[in-house]
Amino acid sequence: GEDELSRVTNIHLGKRDDNSPNTLVEAIPSNPRGDGEPVISIIRSALNNKLNVVSANKTPLAHRSGDEGEIYWELQRLAAANNVQYLHESSLMDGVPIFSLWKTMPHARLTRVRGCLNSTTTVIISRMEGDLDDTSPDGETFEQALQYAKDMGIVEADESLDIDGYDAAVKLRALLVVMSGVNESVPSLEDIEMESIRHITVEEIRRAYSDGKRKYRVVASARLSESDQWDAAVKLELISPSDPLYNLKGSDASCQLSTDCLGPVTVVSTDPTIMDTAYGLYSDIIRVTACCHEDSTTQ
Repeated sequence: GEDELSRVTNIHLGKRDDNSPNTLVEAIPSNPRGDGEPVISIIRSALNNKLNVVSANKTPLAHRSGDEGEIYWELQRLAAANNVQYLHESSLMDGVPIFSLWKTMPHARLTRVRGCLNSTTTVIISRMEGDLDDTSPDGETFEQALQYAKDMGIVEADESLDIDGYDAAVKLRALLVVMSGVNESVPSLEDIEMESIRHITVEEIRRAYSDGKRKYRVVASARLSESDQWDAAVKLELISPSDPLYNLKGSDASCQLSTDCLGPVTVVSTDPTIMDTAYGLYSDIIRVTACCHEDSTTQ
């Protein structure tokens, strides 16, 4: 609520003037398995008080509000009603302009999403691969690779979110909610099949590579059926050298969009850092600023 917004941001809503901030930039850590608070309430309060919101949080994009529908579309309606914006480019893929790209594809209907959306699992599998063309296995064990990812600082506080597929499922659902549109039905997180990578071994990885140079990757995918229902899953897949996801390594991420009139379009993020996330926030701030300037010149 307003008290929480004032406490967290030091913005006193009752004392605003022409010099007061007009945009809230939010990058609060949140648990995807939780209820999205206090993030959702802070965003809702900011929009209600005619503040633009620039967010790096995927939780509001993926959560539902019981039988009331998607929280994301509630927040977007609230932003429109108050003549402000709610932007979220850094919520997925470290600021890669995946949502901005989608906005440049008017009247296209999303029919398929496929990608490697969780960097932690790609790091782990890459470390376990080692040099696959070397006849002497040099890949790390699962436990060693997981520790390496932890040392990088990219593993969620609850590591199961990464290695059991939940984080990728949240990101996949966020993409579907935003890109399918306000009137489309999107599967709940409970309806998205999730596969863990805890069972994978170096031996399995090398065996797959020796049999057709295939590699394992954790792939989040969703396809729109003929009955307009989404089939969505996060699975450990064996992919061939011709697959756009094949050469991803380390913390690389990729997302491929297919539509009824264009596609597939593939976006790849190579070795992203915190600067990528910061740029995503910055780019949204510039968009908000440009819109505010246009509004002021037309008044």
